[in-house]
Amino acid sequence: MVHQLLTPSQEIRTDRLLLTPLSPADIDDVHALFSDARTWQHLPSGRHVARSSSVDMVQRKIGGRARYGLGSWAVRTASDHGFVGVGGVDMTAVRVWNLGYRLAPDAWGQGYASEIAGAAVRAAAETDAGVPVTGRVLTNNPASAAVLRRAGLSLVWQGAPGVQTQAAAGVEGQVWTDRALSDEQFAWLVRNA
Repeated sequence: MVHQLLTPSQEIRTDRLLLTPLSPADIDDVHALFSDARTWQHLPSGRHVARSSSVDMVQRKIGGRARYGLGSWAVRTASDHGFVGVGGVDMTAVRVWNLGYRLAPDAWGQGYASEIAGAAVRAAAETDAGVPVTGRVLTNNPASAAVLRRAGLSLVWQGAPGVQTQAAAGVEGQVWTDRALSDEQFAWLVRNA
């Protein structure tokens, strides 16, 4: 894609991970991850059943990087470059960075999510320090809430999840942020929690 040629590669290395901008070459790995029901335990309705869902997501994330200078990464181990997930920040419709990640089950419990989150918060500050970093999780996923807390975000709202979230009964949505939000940003995040 032409806009990828106009955007610096932005490869980031952490202690154990190699974070590279998502590209069309990652679609098969992304679809394998996003179609794996185990990675959607907290929100089964989010699972990608059709490969076209993964293609669309990767294309949107590439476009977001081209527009805003930063977006989600393909996450690989630094040692052997094995694909372990997708993570980073993406710009939302109300101009906040949304921090998120999805890791393959064999990569769980190794601290990779915190490594990704820390790198994403730093990259967001370097790209546009005036934009808040936010995260949205469900209460049935306390491990992800802990990752957001370790990344420097604070819980600012908890309640009934947005209508498109389709969470299990009794599960609430949460909104986390690294700073104060405008009323418009807060309302959008709550609607989309």
